[in-house]
Amino acid sequence: MATKKSTQTEVDVALKSLDLLQEIVWAIRSREPNELLSGVSYLRLLAHNEKSERRKAEKKSKMRDQQRDLKALVGSMSLVLADLELFPANEDIAKFGVEALQISIARWEKRSRYEMIGMLIMESINASPARLREVGDLLNKISDESDSMAQIKKRSRQTGFSWNEAIRSLSTSVE
Repeated sequence: MATKKSTQTEVDVALKSLDLLQEIVWAIRSREPNELLSGVSYLRLLAHNEKSERRKAEKKSKMRDQQRDLKALVGSMSLVLADLELFPANEDIAKFGVEALQISIARWEKRSRYEMIGMLIMESINASPARLREVGDLLNKISDESDSMAQIKKRSRQTGFSWNEAIRSLSTSVE
């Protein structure tokens, strides 16, 4: 139940709202229709430009993030792939490319070690940003932490070693 005071307040608010609405109608009538239309068009243009600028800024930020991820990946990948203990043969580099980066090196058995490393680095540019980030973070972890590196080196010598499993186990230890 509404009390007498709250009913009176609601009536006052309603009357003030009606007065405001009537003033707005008078203000609109006092203007030329073209003037109102051009004002609305101008406001739409401002809103559209603001939205467009925001999208451009988001796109630039995303590109900077991708470039940062790529730089981290390239730096750590070259260090890790050059490790002869971890990758004693070209086959090991080719296996890493397929399993970790989803990059297949055609005729890897006829290529030099450095050519294969270069190909993986160049082809990684086309990898998905999420995959780049994941592999880059893990390669950084491998190259920075000697325990992780030693653990992977030990497991890489075992038969049935999988880079996908190594990445999965490292990513769970990172989180």
